[in-house]
Order: sequence, then structure tokens, then C-alpha cells
Amino acid sequence: MFKKTTLESGLRIITAPMVGTNTVTVLVLCGTGSDYEAREIGGISHFLEHMFFKGTKNRPTPDEIKHELDGMGSISNAFTSHEITGYHIKAAKTYLDQSLDLLADIYKNSLLAEEEINRERQVIIEEMHKDRDTPTLFVWWVWERLLYGDQPAGWDVIGEEKVIRALSRDDFANYFTHQYVASNTAIVIAGNFDQDATVARARELFGDLRSASPMRTKPAVRDTQNGIGLDLEYKETDQTHITLGFRGYDANHPKRYIAEVLAALLGGSWSARMWDRIRDKLGLAYTVMTAHESYSNRGYLVTYAGVDHANVEKTIRAALEEYKRMTVEPVSAAELKRVKDYMRGTTLIGLEQSNAVANFIGGEEMLTGKPQTIDEVFAKIDAVTPEDILAVSREMIRPEALNLAMIGPARDRAPFERILKEL
Repeated sequence: MFKKTTLESGLRIITAPMVGTNTVTVLVLCGTGSDYEAREIGGISHFLEHMFFKGTKNRPTPDEIKHELDGMGSISNAFTSHEITGYHIKAAKTYLDQSLDLLADIYKNSLLAEEEINRERQVIIEEMHKDRDTPTLFVWWVWERLLYGDQPAGWDVIGEEKVIRALSRDDFANYFTHQYVASNTAIVIAGNFDQDATVARARELFGDLRSASPMRTKPAVRDTQNGIGLDLEYKETDQTHITLGFRGYDANHPKRYIAEVLAALLGGSWSARMWDRIRDKLGLAYTVMTAHESYSNRGYLVTYAGVDHANVEKTIRAALEEYKRMTVEPVSAAELKRVKDYMRGTTLIGLEQSNAVANFIGGEEMLTGKPQTIDEVFAKIDAVTPEDILAVSREMIRPEALNLAMIGPARDRAPFERILKEL
């Protein structure tokens, strides 16, 4: 169970006490990310995330922050996505107050020193190059670029090199001032702690956040498709990396959990259909999986596989056949039960850790504003029927809605255009 406390400023404090753990995770979330950026400041959300660890009024140097985090024996990091930026510390429960204090300090008082910004530019660019050199990461950038095109939903979260090199300190200060406000912030604490005392301390440390509405809002997503989508990213790789799928449901959609069960049936486990067909029966891939990803205003169903260049067409055909089968054959009660039990079991295993609980609750809060208990989520999964799976499969898995994005040495589109028309 968790408790959500909303202050007059709009700041949200969410506490999730846990028994049987000696750790506490503090996760501070800001409802901003690359979806909120214009072209001329693309990547600033992620760049600003880095700058929060480069010195504050109370901890003026990066060394002070790093040494304090290490001195707690903590696991700490930050992340930026299309819609959310987050900062977290997981540490022994005795360090709860120190974790809250440090996160409040970087969140409110970062110096954004010009010399640190200039020093960090190359770090960001090297991160960009690293990700582009890692096909298992970069293929997802290519996939979203294919789906959404030239709009924030289709831009790389990390931005473009020429923009990163041009961002000024004023750009950072303005973005920070207008996005990092109380109404756009949620503090999630999960683990072993006293709930009332922790809410009071979080209120004390974060209560003076600026009371304003964020200035930047994300534009509506152009999420339409008029025919098969195909993007071949040429790269000399040892494998071809395939992403194949369809548009899905946003986080608030009433059929979201049906789509998540569908994804698990297709490629969520060892016994899932894509794994069984492509890896076990055909021996084409080491890694194959299917997922349904939901944002606040869009979603997609996608299968990934990394395969030998000679086996690309065979793999795509096999995946298409498994997609097609979902639209014509109702899933059996036994298979559906097995998948639901798998989803329940893996979720519970994950939620034994305080950081997983914080992310589970915090992610839903930022996407929907209505975080659910695990029992509420399981109830929605349990309610899914074979008829639901069949209906949603037919709604999503349609020839004219198919998309294929790949990274590898292929240049000729024609063979893949022909295969995709076979669905």
C-alpha cells in the first residue's frame, strides 16, 4: 500500500512503507522530458539532468556530491525519458534523511555553472556516440523515429550534437526555472521508514519549490499511419537488429492491460510464442522479445530480435505469422493462465526491492496521475479473457498498420516491402 499527499502547491509526496527490507529508495520525479522540447533546445532535459550532479549552493563541487553518495554506500543515478526526468538514491534506512536532503539540494539549488556546462558537453556527446554504436539501444531510437517522425515523440531523447554544442547557460536556467516547479514534481519514498515523520521531512525540504505551472507543455502527438512503415538504418554490424510491430495504447487506455497480456503471450517469457518459434523451433536468434510500451499519449506493440544477416527475412516472416495467428485463433485458457501467472510472479519478485516499488508507483503517477496498487493491477490482468485478446489483436495487428525498423547492412528496401505485404 502507499499514501499520496498533495500539498497546496501541487507537490506530491508518495510513501510506500515496506517490511522485510533494510533499505530506502528516494525517487524525485519531474514531469518533463524531450517531449517538452523545441528543436532549438532538443536534448536539454537530459543535459540538465547531468548538471544536477555538478555542484549546488550547499555542495559546491561535483566531488562533494560524489563523495557523499559513495560515503552512504548508496546506489544512485538519474534518467531522462520522453516525459519524465528522475533522480534517485537507494541506501540503508539510516541514510534516509541524508538522501532526502541531498536530492532536495540538487533539485532546488544546482549552480548550473558555465564552466561545468562546457565541460559536460563532450560527455553528453560521447554518451550519444556510445548509444549510436550500440545497436540494441539505437534500434529503439530508429523505431520511434519511424513511428512518429519529425515531432518530439520521434526525436532522440539525447538530442542532436549541433544543438548540444550550442546550448547556453541561459537556456538551462530558463528551462530549469519553468519546468522544475512544485506542481510538476513528485517525491516517492519506498522502503523501511516511519511514514508520518518522512512525509513531514519531505514537506520541509521540498515545500519551498516554486509554486507555478510549468511553462512548456508537450504538443499533441500526430499518431496516424497511412500504410506500412519501413526504416533501414545502414550499419556494418555482426547482427541485424529487427523491431517489428504496431501502434498500441496509451497509459490511460481501458485496453492497456489487455495489450500487455497480449505482449506477454507473444514474447514475454521462455514459453512465449515468438521465443518458442524464432529461438527454440527455428534457432534463429539468441534474443527475441515482445513488449507493449505505453506513454501518456501513445503506445506501441513491438517485437525485437537480433539475427544473422542471412536469416533476417526468415525471422520477419516467422514473427509476422505469429502476429497473424493471434488474430485468427483464440488463445487457450491454459496458455492464458500460464502467462498471467508468469506476469504476476515476475512482478512480485521485482517488487521485493524498494527501488522497484518506487519506480512502479512513481511511473504511474507521472503518466496517469493515478498510481495503482499491485492488487488493482493484478485484478485488471486477471480480468483479461481469450475474447479480449482476440479482439485487441484484430484491432492492432493490421497490415496497413505494420512497421519495421532495422539496423544492419541491408540497403535494398524492396525485399522487405514485399515481406511486409504478406501479413
